Amino acid sequence: MRIKEGFELKNIHGENIIVYNGDAVKDFTRSISLSANSAFLWSKLKEGEKSKEELLGLLLENYDISTVLALNDIDIFVKTLKKDGIIEE
Repeated sequence: MRIKEGFELKNIHGENIIVYNGDAVKDFTRSISLSANSAFLWSKLKEGEKSKEELLGLLLENYDISTVLALNDIDIFVKTLKKDGIIEE
């Protein structure tokens, strides 16, 4: 999966917010705030396409988190971004 062009993560007053800087999406008016884990996943997807398994390995390697919790975080992250058309597989 990968993040579509035009979407960026900005830190605004200490909060990680997804913003859209392109012109292809006319209807992105939602404000999406990301947790520290989700912001980390975002940064890894911005580096290049990653599978769910790769994201899981990165979370487990960089955070003191259980596999179950990490998978749950990834599922919520992916579901939210897919719903808003921000990532594609």
